[in-house]
Amino acid sequence: MITKLVLDNPYRILGLLVGATAAEQRKQITRLHRFIEAEQSPGEDNSFPLIGELTRSIDSVNEASSKLNLDLDKISSALFWFYLGNEIFDEPVFEALKIGDLEVVKNIWEKKTSNEEMTLKNASAFFNLGTLYLSGIADGTNTDEYLIRKAIEFKVLFIENGYHRKLMMLCTDENFKISKENLQEIFLNNLFSEIESSKIITTTQFLDIIKNIEFSSKESFLKSFVQKPIESIEAKIEEAKAQRKNDKTQSISIAQKLLKEIDPTLKQLKSILGTSDIKYTSLSDRFADFILQCGIDYFKHYKESESMNEVAAKKALELFAKAKTYAVGNIVKERIKENTENLNEWIDEKPEREKQQRILVHFEKLKDLIDEYDTKSQTIANAKLLLNAANPILQNIKTVLGSTDDLYLGLSTRIASDSQGMCVSEVNSIQDKFSKTFDNSTKLALIMLLKNKVDEAYQVTNTISTMDLKADFRSSFNSNRSSLQSLKTQLGNVGGGGRTGGGGNSGCYIATMAYGDYDHPQVIELRRFRDEVLLKSRLGTYCVDFYYWISPKMVEVFKNKKNINSTIRGILNIIIKFIKK
Repeated sequence: MITKLVLDNPYRILGLLVGATAAEQRKQITRLHRFIEAEQSPGEDNSFPLIGELTRSIDSVNEASSKLNLDLDKISSALFWFYLGNEIFDEPVFEALKIGDLEVVKNIWEKKTSNEEMTLKNASAFFNLGTLYLSGIADGTNTDEYLIRKAIEFKVLFIENGYHRKLMMLCTDENFKISKENLQEIFLNNLFSEIESSKIITTTQFLDIIKNIEFSSKESFLKSFVQKPIESIEAKIEEAKAQRKNDKTQSISIAQKLLKEIDPTLKQLKSILGTSDIKYTSLSDRFADFILQCGIDYFKHYKESESMNEVAAKKALELFAKAKTYAVGNIVKERIKENTENLNEWIDEKPEREKQQRILVHFEKLKDLIDEYDTKSQTIANAKLLLNAANPILQNIKTVLGSTDDLYLGLSTRIASDSQGMCVSEVNSIQDKFSKTFDNSTKLALIMLLKNKVDEAYQVTNTISTMDLKADFRSSFNSNRSSLQSLKTQLGNVGGGGRTGGGGNSGCYIATMAYGDYDHPQVIELRRFRDEVLLKSRLGTYCVDFYYWISPKMVEVFKNKKNINSTIRGILNIIIKFIKK
């Protein structure tokens, strides 16, 4: 380990210790120029060849000299070189370094710093040994991290304890002022720049060293130090966002790569700033939200792929869990929680989705059927047609899902509900017409029609009762069916009723309208012919059924038409004379 801050230090290039006077500096520069021009070695000086190779030129000497013109430059360079602070033990070490004898260093500087506290008397030993450690020539079995840690500790505490004042007196003008906090930050910033470019140790190691030393500018330095890592993380997130946008299939690998790159730095920022610092919380939440979105995008991309969606869901959940570890704010935490719950629910519903996939064709047919009958008139006839069309489809769905499956029961109940609604609608419509009618013949016709429709509706309920239904609907269905049964019974007891399976009190709507009396002799004769002749044959029965279907409509149209009723009576009289023969 050799840092350029030591190897290429202006004082080293000039072969001077910190504290050389201006006259000494000018004399040394002139001397170096002569030897360089003569292409000769300048001989022994305080450049300490043991530190590393040093090749001088007129330009390098002049440049080094220019870097020692300003007081700030002088003290900045001095922090990484040697000075004579105690002649008793510093001079012997410098002489030993000139000839490459490290044993003297160990016997003097290392002993002075290993078992003693830093004092004015031995402060230069700490400072100079710190420079030696940064040069790397005293590494031995020690690691780079150890040497830099000791160097930082020695140099920072040297300044912290105020011993830098003597160093400043040696190399700067008496009017030059700088606080120890600023000097500490100059030293650490310059050293970190070197560490960052040379990779001598990691940023994590550097920060760990700083956090374990107590000094005045520690908090200020760390807070200013974090700005660069923060900007770096923000830039990496933006770059990763663009990559994810271009290819959602790589969302997982993009997130994993970013996690690997950012995690150590983010942990450092957390330890430096704390979880309450707004810089850390906003950055960590932003990172957590990015990781979460990677999982969301990846799952969405593969959601419709039967071969990949389950794997994608599991990988997304892993990212959600990672994102949770970085989330600080409640908004991001809640978003992670919501997406985690939704995705777990999606995974749990897989068996249900597979069932739905197996019945998809049947489901679509049933849906189309429901949509079709939603646009049709609400009649009992359509209720029958709906049931007849839906039952085979429902049976196919039942075979796949089972009779107790919620989806199947829901579909079956929907068909039953729609069919029942059609029946109720038509029955109610007839009852409404009856309540608004005052003509007896029309009322009689409506009663007969209502009886027929109630009978048909009840037959529909018989079919519905055999279907698999949800418990709450079956309860209301049974209640409605009981009401329909009661209405059916009441209508069965009404005189002049429609044909319910025998003659007797069955009605003859058109004849009653034409003759104006249900018990008119001619009407009675027509009823006798119906019961004794027509109903004895299949063809006759069909004729009677058609009559009962058409007659209420004819009564409604012709009930107040006296001329037409007179014509109908004439026709009926001829028919009656014929059937009496």
